[in-house]
Amino acid sequence: MADQSLKVVEKGRFSTVGINRARYVDARVLAAGVAEVHTVPTGYNYVNFSADGNFYANFDAAAAIPSADVTDGTGSVLNPTFKSLESATTIGLVAATATVVTMEFWK
Repeated sequence: MADQSLKVVEKGRFSTVGINRARYVDARVLAAGVAEVHTVPTGYNYVNFSADGNFYANFDAAAAIPSADVTDGTGSVLNPTFKSLESATTIGLVAATATVVTMEFWK
């Protein structure tokens, strides 16, 4: 398989910058209010999320839709985009309505 590491690609005299395409993409179809846990593929260090609705994510923990203040640092992130996984091995996901979440992974 081709190189899957994260790279910035510059093209043209106007210095358009892009990231090479992910060669590992997963999708989760979330039912309304049902939390799921997705396993990070071994060796991957970065993830980019996209979804057709709002969703919450948490790394190495279950995701939750807040119903009250969360002030201890354990809250879930609403609609994350590009993230470094650091040492996370799982991603918790949940949405209030049925939502499809895609995850592009890079090494």
